[in-house]
Parts: sequence; C-alpha cells; structure tokens
Amino acid sequence: MKALALTIATVALICSTPAAQAEKAVSFERSYVTHEWGQIHVLTSQPEVPVNPTPLVCFAPNPYSGNYYRLFMKALGSDRTMLALDYPGIGQSDTYPGELDMGTLAEIMADSLTSLGWGPEGAGPVDLCGYHTGTMLATELAITHPELVRRIILMGIPYYDAAGRQERLDRLARVKPWPDSFAAVAQDWIFAVEMRNEKVSLERAFGNYLESAGAWQGKARIYGAVFQYLAEERAPLLTHPVLVLNPHGNLKEPSRTYAELIEDATLIELPDLKYGIFDAAPNVLASHARPFLNQR
Repeated sequence: MKALALTIATVALICSTPAAQAEKAVSFERSYVTHEWGQIHVLTSQPEVPVNPTPLVCFAPNPYSGNYYRLFMKALGSDRTMLALDYPGIGQSDTYPGELDMGTLAEIMADSLTSLGWGPEGAGPVDLCGYHTGTMLATELAITHPELVRRIILMGIPYYDAAGRQERLDRLARVKPWPDSFAAVAQDWIFAVEMRNEKVSLERAFGNYLESAGAWQGKARIYGAVFQYLAEERAPLLTHPVLVLNPHGNLKEPSRTYAELIEDATLIELPDLKYGIFDAAPNVLASHARPFLNQR
C-alpha cells in the first residue's frame, strides 16, 4: 500500500492552475432503470465536452440518495459522465422485496449499469466511487463483476472487526415501525442539521434530513447488508487499481486498516477534512480523484 499526506494548502496550489480554474457547465438529468421487482433511480451529470470516456459511478452513504454527490459531480463532472444510483428503498428507488445483502446489492447495481449501456458488451467499463456504505458495495461489485469496473475510489470506510460489526448490526439494522412523533426522528435532525459542518448550507442539511427521515425503514436493510459483509475476506480479492482518500473523521483508522487489506492500494491522507466533505470540499476531493481516474 502506498501512502501520501496532503493538506488543503497543497491542494489549493494544484487547483490554482488555469485548467483547474476554468469552469465548465455540467447538466443533470434523472432517469430510472426498470427491474422485474421495481425501479432504481439514477442521477446523471453530463459535461459540455466529455474528455474522459469512462464514467464515474458513485454510491452514497446510507441513508442518502445519489443527490448526496451533486456538488462533487459538478466539481469532477466537467470532463466526464457521472452517475449516482439510489439504493433499493432509499431516495427515489423502489423497495426490493427479498432479502438484501451486499451480494444482492452488487447484482442489482451491475444489472442497472448493464441496462444503462455500460460493461464489456456495451460502451465499456466504469469507474467506481464509494463513501461509507458505498465502499463495501464498490468492493463487492468489482470482485463479482471485474470486467465491468476499471478503477475504484474509496472514502470513509466503515470497516470494523466482528464485534464492532455486530454492535452496529444490532443497533442500526432493525426495521422500526413508522414514527408517530418528532422525538423518533430527532436524532436524524440533530445529525443532519444541528451537527453539520459549518460549510454545509442549511438547505443541503435540511435535504439530507428529509432523505434520512424518508428512508426510515429502508435504511435499516442497507445497514444490515453493510454490517454483515465480511470485508476482511473480500477486500484482499480486489485486483483493480484502488485509491483510498482518508479524511480524518471517526473513520480515519478503519479506512487505513481497510487500505492495508488491498494489494497496491494508494492511500492519501486528508487531515484537514473531517465531516460533510462532499458539501464542504468537493473541489478538493475532485483534485485528488481526477489524476487517478485519468490514468490509462
């Protein structure tokens, strides 16, 4: 594993180049992929002039939709197509009727991307970006469908030992009855709004709160998939180029440990970033992601 440590000051120098300063319009559209059991919602961004032919597919942290990545898609999407898919039962996707584990989620996303025209029999492979929940999904998708994936970026990895996973599984993966008072959803409000990074706008924070509250039952099933996933057995099977961007929030050490499981993963430390990174510093994240993704 290769490790680097860069500060926001260093990144500011990178971003000060004329090419980095040039702003290009990015347009967004919403669509659905239809499966036998229901539909998966897709948020897609398109640049004015695509330069990189490989799209970046983003998997959000539970319980948020692909809209979580909107600012990041604006920052990085000036030269490539970007897609963000909602998990079943989250955002605008339908609820999957069967049991959900990480393998099932990976198959749903693989089928969705194939239906959208990507893959070895379509327009070619995709790159993956995962944050929190999305890191485990990106891992499993790349392992089970290696020909569909080219490169992988992981951030904020919720990797825990067996005891840590069990504690979170017991606490987060139980499907609760629908709430009948604000007290039941107060923690969602506190986390999304009152505890938000000061650089996160109230509008964005309120939207995150609404998504978390709206995923009241769906998010438990996704957490169940995350915290039953045997990541220590699966991560060493990755054969794709992997970049781990490591903000120094409470997943700093789990992310480092996970990166060590992946042969030849590149780890970049981001000590100046902690929480709300996709709202507070999308350009910083894009400045690290772009050179990695542009490699052939």
